[in-house]
Amino acid sequence: MTSVLVSHPHAATVANGTAAGFAQSGRLSVYVTGIATVPGRPAATLLRSMGGRMPTTENRVLYGLSTSDLVALGPVEGAARLLSRLAKFAGLSGPSVYDAMYVAHDAAVALLPWPKTTGIVFAYEDAALWTFQRARREGLERIWHLPIPHYQTLEKMWIEETARWPGAMGDRPPIEPEWKKRRKSSELLLADRISVPSQYTAQSVERAGATVPIIVTPYGFPVDQFPAKSRYVDGPFTVMSVGTHDLRKGTPYLLEAWRKAGLKNARLRLVGPINLTKQFVDRYAGLFEHVSHIPRKLIPEAFRTADVLLLPTLGDGCPLVVQEAMCSGTPVITTPCGNGPDFITTGNDGWVIPERDVDALVDYLRIAAADRDRTLEIGRAARRRAEAWTWTEAALALTAAIDRRPSVASVVQPESRATVGRSASSRL
Repeated sequence: MTSVLVSHPHAATVANGTAAGFAQSGRLSVYVTGIATVPGRPAATLLRSMGGRMPTTENRVLYGLSTSDLVALGPVEGAARLLSRLAKFAGLSGPSVYDAMYVAHDAAVALLPWPKTTGIVFAYEDAALWTFQRARREGLERIWHLPIPHYQTLEKMWIEETARWPGAMGDRPPIEPEWKKRRKSSELLLADRISVPSQYTAQSVERAGATVPIIVTPYGFPVDQFPAKSRYVDGPFTVMSVGTHDLRKGTPYLLEAWRKAGLKNARLRLVGPINLTKQFVDRYAGLFEHVSHIPRKLIPEAFRTADVLLLPTLGDGCPLVVQEAMCSGTPVITTPCGNGPDFITTGNDGWVIPERDVDALVDYLRIAAADRDRTLEIGRAARRRAEAWTWTEAALALTAAIDRRPSVASVVQPESRATVGRSASSRL
């Protein structure tokens, strides 16, 4: 069987799960990433001890992998982060921390010795160009993983939303620089196959003109990390929205819907940074509670204290907050512009509504608030859906799809096709 080299610059949860899945099936050649270690190593103790001040360091202790499975390019990640910040401090123009880290990692992986068993290189967008060029020279298959929609889809969305909500994020939409677009396009041209985590992302790549097979494998649910609640918490009906709050996440539609819904004895919690102008946010002053940060270890409890997670996204790949909420027994209201259609059957274990539809958001909020017991039952069904698609199932499905080599491979959880709710009579 062909072994897979997995490459990701900073040990993201989704890359860690993918690498561990390949290891479990005996297919991992090596996982090359940034700062990371495995349990039982001295570095693991250090990273855990730093978790209080920097919670993300705990994510760098990788389970399901052995020491021989891992090549941790900590110095490369650290140097890229440091040099980028020093350049910014000195007033010099240069790549962002993210860009510096990805480009440096790509260069380092392309120069490393690779295990002789490697037959496939599985690399992530923005960190695959030179790695793929080497893989092509060596006759190895190249799988490009795109965790979010193609940049052309996102660029179109940013331009449209900036026009719809003038002044919400400034006059200039956050468009990728030309050099990054060229790099992404070159990576795509080098790929033999494309891996994506949602049907929505697959559609965005198809619109961009991709002609190679696309493998759709939703990420696994972290059921062990997010226990389910047994009952709803007494007190106000609570709606949470977690992540970065901006135009891409549909935050203006969320705020408009909350104001229009006029729910009594209810609260809206926005958890995470708000990347909207103060002038825009002030229009909704007093309507919501803002929590800029919740420590990682407290997030599971936060999900369990919410009745509903609301994510009216306009452009996501497979937002993990949807899966974390479902694990917690908290149902999700979201749109087709993410992983909702891959996991949610409307009215059964959550709700998928049309994007930008404020009236649909209002209807669902009112229905969920009117019958909290029914909403809790929908959350329990969401938990059952989560238990059927852990990282083990996701990894096995991805491995099987790689081996099948169809013209287009679509791997989704059984019975996970969503219906997009429109009329109130059909929503529960």
